[in-house]
Amino acid sequence: MKRVITGITLGLAALCFVFLTSNFFLQLVLYSILIISSIELLRQKNKNNIFVWIILAVVLVNILLVKTITEDFSRSFFFTVLLISVLTDVLALVFGKLIGHIKIVPTISPNKTLEGFISGLFLPATLLVTLSFLILEKGMLNSYTFSKYLYLDSLIFQWGYFSCFIIITLCSLASIFGDLVASKAKRLMNVKDFSNLLPGHGGILDRVDSHLFCIPIFIFLNIYL
Repeated sequence: MKRVITGITLGLAALCFVFLTSNFFLQLVLYSILIISSIELLRQKNKNNIFVWIILAVVLVNILLVKTITEDFSRSFFFTVLLISVLTDVLALVFGKLIGHIKIVPTISPNKTLEGFISGLFLPATLLVTLSFLILEKGMLNSYTFSKYLYLDSLIFQWGYFSCFIIITLCSLASIFGDLVASKAKRLMNVKDFSNLLPGHGGILDRVDSHLFCIPIFIFLNIYL
């Protein structure tokens, strides 16, 4: 129950600070999250492994990207990349539990299954692109509200539906990779969570590990493609 309550609270807090805050406050929150994540990682014992340094490097990349996120892109852009990462995690978890049988990385994360991996990799893009098509082409919902909160119409306008699907899938892959890197780091350090700051969820880094890898990929694809 603690996990559910904390999850709902975090989700509502994320919506508020993404859409209802100034750039200064958003930057402050993002810097705080990244600094706390670094502290949670560095305070661990037995942290001398390559996966810890990979995470630290990605945290540094995200720190360097905070101003870009808050000043060069819309809030819908940032919310969209968070949503991609969340959908990847949730769909992989749900379908892994419902239909998962084939273990793919038992030495890193015993609960990860091939079925969950495939679901987390492809379903977010499928759902988001399908939703975009129904709203933008079929007019099923208010396109203004859709465009206000999600960046998908801009992606589709730039690249089309198929390319948008590929971009979201690459972001989902980055999200899954980030989760696996964090899991491997924790296993080598012999800890379950990076901290117990969030009841039922572990630490800040436990909640943002997949986001840390997903966000730079989304930004890179939007800037350089």
